[in-house]
Order: sequence, then structure tokens, then C-alpha cells
Amino acid sequence: MTIKYKLYTSKEGYNGIIDLDYGWNIPKCDDNGHYLQFVNDIYTHGLGIVEGADYIGVTTYTDARRAEYPPIEDQLDKIYHSGIDEWKADIKVIKDKYPKTQVGITSIAPIPDWVNTALFEKQKEKYVEAKARLAQHELANGVLGVVETIRVWDSSVESYIDQDITGYLVKPLPIEVDGERNPLVVKDEAEREAAQEVINKTPQSVIDSINN
Repeated sequence: MTIKYKLYTSKEGYNGIIDLDYGWNIPKCDDNGHYLQFVNDIYTHGLGIVEGADYIGVTTYTDARRAEYPPIEDQLDKIYHSGIDEWKADIKVIKDKYPKTQVGITSIAPIPDWVNTALFEKQKEKYVEAKARLAQHELANGVLGVVETIRVWDSSVESYIDQDITGYLVKPLPIEVDGERNPLVVKDEAEREAAQEVINKTPQSVIDSINN
């Protein structure tokens, strides 16, 4: 997946976002439209479109190589099963990546907690919206309920009792109009399907945070 956003942290500890498509510098601010778009994008596409901030981690090529070399047991296993030439090829990739002229290694920081929190809150918001949408009645089925309560004689108890009369509180819409599917029904079905998809993809931890 193509990286769309790059995070950075200033020397003062300010967290910001760069939109790599347009070069915009986006503040971490809930009332900023570009920031809200950033949150919507990570909700839709996932955190794979975001790259963490650059930082200078390892300062020497020897430390950088050592950090990426496999454990010695794995290296010996590679030699035993694949031969020394295969092992040398793997090691050379790391050596070439960090030449001896290297004096500072720029690394990519993990995605910070504030991004994960923003995504979590967006997932909660969308889940609640989807549940509310599905709670609405289906236009094609209408709503059945008690439309009237009447008094009738019950000979088994020799007394008048209340009897509920059921019917449509909201009449269903016709499935077809002029030989084609009713566009209102089609729209309703599509929105309900989309809401169900949101619910299905919501992580259980998000659902638990709402239910608890």
C-alpha cells in the first residue's frame, strides 16, 4: 500500500503530519479539516498509509549491522542447510545497507499511540452510527405494531378484556415502481449493507469498549 502520510515530531515535541500527495503540513488538531481527513483515511485504508517519524537511532555502521544480523544460531543453521555462499550473500545485503562510511542511521519510528487512539475513536464513532442505521426499519417491510386496542367480551372469564389489533404503523414501500426496483428501497438496502459491513470489520476491542 502506498504511503500517503508522513509523521514528524519537532524538537519542541510538537506532533505533526505531512500529506505526501500535496505537501501539506497538517497539525494534530481535532477542528482542522485536513486532520479530520487524515483520520478518515486511516479508518478507510488502515495504518499502512502512514509512516512514522524519522529519527537518528544507531550512530555507527557496526551497531547498525549488529542490530540486523540474525542470531548466531540462525546463521550457523543457514550455513549448515544452505552452504556458506548463501550465508555470505545474506550477510552482504546487510553490510551493503550500512557501509563503513555510515556515521548516523536514520530510522523510522513506530506509529505513535496518538494515531492509534485517533483510529480507535473513529472506529467507535462509525460503529455507533452503523448500529443506529440498522436499528431503523427496512422500507420494504414497514413496521408492524399495535394500531388499536378494543374491548371485547371474553366468555371464558365472562368479562370484557382489552384486545390489541396489530397492523402497519409504517406501511412498506412497494418493491417495484413502473416495472423497476423502487430506488428508495434500493438505497435503503445499500445503506443497511454498508452499515453491516462497518459492524463486521469493527475490532472486538472497540465493540467491548462501547458495550462495557
